[in-house]
Amino acid sequence: MIIDVHGHIGFTTPGAARPAHVTTYAGVCNVDLVLVSNRDAASSPSGAADLDEAAANVACLDACRTYGRLAPVYWIRPGRTDSHVPALVGALQTEPFVAAVLAPAENDYEPEPRLLGPYLAALTLVSRPLLVCVGDDERTAPAKLHALAAGHPRLPVVLCACGASLGRRAELLDLVRRTVHRDDARLYLDTSHATADAIRQAVYAVGAERVVFGTHAVAYDDAHIPRHIALLDELRQALLPAEYAQVTGGNATRLLGLDRAAG
Repeated sequence: MIIDVHGHIGFTTPGAARPAHVTTYAGVCNVDLVLVSNRDAASSPSGAADLDEAAANVACLDACRTYGRLAPVYWIRPGRTDSHVPALVGALQTEPFVAAVLAPAENDYEPEPRLLGPYLAALTLVSRPLLVCVGDDERTAPAKLHALAAGHPRLPVVLCACGASLGRRAELLDLVRRTVHRDDARLYLDTSHATADAIRQAVYAVGAERVVFGTHAVAYDDAHIPRHIALLDELRQALLPAEYAQVTGGNATRLLGLDRAAG
């Protein structure tokens, strides 16, 4: 089973992919499941819909009910009047959200433990992983990400590279490596925008169990499909079979609790 943990959809934000487009990518690339959040909840860049948290997540749920290869991720807008921890908990307990996502740059907030702590504690309580959209913005600097994750050491936190530079990706890899060594946080690194060789090096540095397949679907628009057909083929050659299985689906299956659901 191949799972892409990093996808986005949208209906009114310019450049956001429609659910059908993401589903086409999944079908052609033999990806069984793509985790998607609704970018209409973002307030930047210019032109973003800045949609109310509840409305954005309901729209995401509706899209995923229509397109079977998509799994909904709850977009959190901390600090906004439309964002409430009890609403998050209720949604995760009653609806098929498989994870939650934070996007500090897209919603213009500092990822301070005082602001985000109640959300992270709630996710730990309901056993859902957290995805964090990471770019070169200082709001997602590695030190800040580590402070958040270390404050909730039982919560799986997946760092999703949303256009992060090679330098920032190297910093994130070093951060995950250090947390593995110190065993003070459950940090994972996705593969978005990385080459097969870079993914192989990440597996060597932190272990296959801390790397998860994610593509930022469909960031490359029409080129996304051929790019990731080639990437998956290259990964089969670059990684050992057991490593390939872990990275492309096994780790996500475990983090999302899909193995427990099957049992």
